Amino acid sequence: MFQTNIGHRQGRMFSAVNSLSATARKILETSWASTFYKDFFCKIDETILAPLYSTKKSRPNTPVNILIGFEALKSAFGWSDEELYYHFLFDMQVRYSLGIHDFDEEYFDIRTVYNFRAALCRYEEDSGINLIQKVIEKITDCQIDKFKLKTGLQRMDSTLIQSNIQNMSRIQLLVQFIINFHKRLTDDDKKKYLDRFALYIKEDSMHYCYRLKRDEAKTRLVEIGEDIQFFVKEFKDQYGNREAYKKLNRAFEEHYRIEASEVIPKTGNKELKGSTLQSPYDQDATYRNKSGEGSKGYVANITETCDPGNALQLITTVSVEPNITDDQVLMASDLDNLSERMEVKKIVTDGGYIGKTASESTKKHSLKHSVTALKGRKKDENKLGFDNFNVETDEEGIPISIKCPNNIGGELKTGKPGRYSAGFDSNACKECPLKDKCYAKKLKKKDLSVIRFTNDSIRVANQRKQFRDDEGVLNIRASVESTVRSVIHPFGGHLCKMPVRGQISIQNPVA
Repeated sequence: MFQTNIGHRQGRMFSAVNSLSATARKILETSWASTFYKDFFCKIDETILAPLYSTKKSRPNTPVNILIGFEALKSAFGWSDEELYYHFLFDMQVRYSLGIHDFDEEYFDIRTVYNFRAALCRYEEDSGINLIQKVIEKITDCQIDKFKLKTGLQRMDSTLIQSNIQNMSRIQLLVQFIINFHKRLTDDDKKKYLDRFALYIKEDSMHYCYRLKRDEAKTRLVEIGEDIQFFVKEFKDQYGNREAYKKLNRAFEEHYRIEASEVIPKTGNKELKGSTLQSPYDQDATYRNKSGEGSKGYVANITETCDPGNALQLITTVSVEPNITDDQVLMASDLDNLSERMEVKKIVTDGGYIGKTASESTKKHSLKHSVTALKGRKKDENKLGFDNFNVETDEEGIPISIKCPNNIGGELKTGKPGRYSAGFDSNACKECPLKDKCYAKKLKKKDLSVIRFTNDSIRVANQRKQFRDDEGVLNIRASVESTVRSVIHPFGGHLCKMPVRGQISIQNPVA
């Protein structure tokens, strides 16, 4: 039965805290523990977590705000569960931060923490709602109001985070899928198909690979594919709804193709994509190579306030997705979240967030998007580009007028949907001082100089103009990288590996 914890608001008359010396108590009350208690613990809305508990009359729950505080402290200090629990039992600062003033209050077994996490994961799997994120965002909104922070200007950055999974070779990964599926078979099926599984279950997948000679790898990869194909067909009716079967079937589809009834291993980046299963124990993790470094897991997108007038800046939202997710997709999702909670007028990012999706998102929320760099080939400074032309569009983004860099108007024509052209009088172009740099091309049979462009060309041109106008943006955005480092530092810093696996489990400690 759900019950809120409000007892901490009126402490005992006699407690361990009260027995401290005046000096020790002053140090305690001015330490991080007091700030955590006042600005985090007391702002936790426990009722958000009520759906996790039964509505029937039963034993009251362990205080939700203490369990939420547990997760926050663990992430902040990078503690293991055992370290966290020992600090809870014996560390006065930690207990004080959780509203506990004595050592005989609020005792519970560490298994309660595990059960709480499991309940959160089950609820999110069933409903798609991340309750921890809702709790943290409400705390953040309260802090924004308390400190009177301006939220109109915000910056964001992303970082790769790795799942707690083993790095496996391709053969080891496929063999492990077979071993895991075999464990789910009935005893009768294990006996019936013993000969087919014998080579794989003799020892674990790592030792299976140790026994392989270098020249056997290609042949064995084909044999493994043929065996998996047999298992997928043979056990479909009986085990088709089992998770282990689905993973085995997915592994076969991602690693093999059928040509003339033969099983052929896929090769190269075009066939073996980053979305392929990276582990039998984390079906959401993906592979991404960034700046020559490979990472298996996820990407976290972090947004924070950055108005120079704020006394401090706060992280406003954190989202986690498989690491092959484009930055601009992360941005679009987070802007939907932020726009519902607060006023946002301008977002500052690096060049990775540029694209059609990002442009549509900022237009949807009437935001200004400033970037510190642009993707793509660097423009030749000795030539005029389409961004030097002035194009006026209607509300739907369709061009209604155009002028060249010399302020000469052109005649617009519409071709296929989203494609346009503009013609300029060549006689006027002859006298133009910019003719040697001009983007327009002279037609052979008409006295016209023509440019051709699309809706995407207009979008990119507007981004280039915005980039030229945004002086000082680089300095505003740079500090978010320090924020990102602070968030991931407890987990190992650059390309950190989380102590858990699976998107739901990973995004909760990050949130």
